[in-house]
Amino acid sequence: MDGGRITGTIAGTLIKTAILIVMVFGIYKMAIGAYEFGYRVFAEPAMSEEPGITISVSITDDMDTMAVGKLLQSKGLIRDARLFYVQEIVSEYKDKIQPGIFELKTSMTAEEILAVLGASAENAAEETQE
Repeated sequence: MDGGRITGTIAGTLIKTAILIVMVFGIYKMAIGAYEFGYRVFAEPAMSEEPGITISVSITDDMDTMAVGKLLQSKGLIRDARLFYVQEIVSEYKDKIQPGIFELKTSMTAEEILAVLGASAENAAEETQE
């Protein structure tokens, strides 16, 4: 083997190793991020301690869950609208957010907020069963 060929082989191996290291690091970072997001879906704390600040929120018929999440985030009731969207999907309140004006507190968790926003749907379901 000549010197150029050996140098090319070593350079190719180093480049492949560097690419592999970058890929492994990227996958690791994505896995950590996915785990943290998944953990937050079920364990995200309220924005503040009790008693919290009461904030009035108006939900309209044309708002989907993401729009509601963005509104709640802009009002300081939740940290992340995307997280709220996923929390709504995996909760018992999926597709139960009702339009109206709601009094929410910064000391409420997303689950508690969803319970309030879906309360009229729960009451309507109970009334039809009676």
